[in-house]
Amino acid sequence: MKFQKLNENKLKIFLKNDELPNSGNFDDFISNSGEAKNTFLAILDKAYDEVGFNVADYKIKIDAVALRNGDFVFTVTKLIKVRGRKKTVKPVKVSKVDNSNSIIYKFESFDDFYNFCAYIKRIKLANIRLLSPMVELYLYNDNYYLSLSSINQNYKEIGKFYSTITEFCKYFSSKNLFASVLKEKGKLFIKNNAIVNCQNL
Repeated sequence: MKFQKLNENKLKIFLKNDELPNSGNFDDFISNSGEAKNTFLAILDKAYDEVGFNVADYKIKIDAVALRNGDFVFTVTKLIKVRGRKKTVKPVKVSKVDNSNSIIYKFESFDDFYNFCAYIKRIKLANIRLLSPMVELYLYNDNYYLSLSSINQNYKEIGKFYSTITEFCKYFSSKNLFASVLKEKGKLFIKNNAIVNCQNL
């Protein structure tokens, strides 16, 4: 389990499939509203302890992203503050893929990025250019960062892309601040559509 506090009102929770009750069966878990609520409240208590995300006296909304590799990303959003009431968990809205509009992945070496691009080409992921109009590879602190902006959520292979890329690198951030750091202090290694350009090397 991993927490990413985006701001005072929004938190992302990364949860492995086997960390869910019912042996990772999401349908069974979410259909048991009492168990789901208690589980989320326990997770939110842990988030408060680890990253200081406090939902006391707030109504909250939880959006769930079911990744193709079986893991989950939950986005918790504080709604209105209600004094003198317990935390209220609204029904979970489930999506199939991450709905972030921009995202950054960290590759430990250029070879890892090259192998990812070669694999994408080998499995013939259709029209990869349609995924994002701005795909750039940066070199920063001896690591390679792939930055994707304005991600097209209607791209038909988006789920396959998300499940594939995590085999070669680690999800790093969706924060615009780090994207600015890359532009300012990183070295732009491959510009424009970095994935397609790497495939053509």
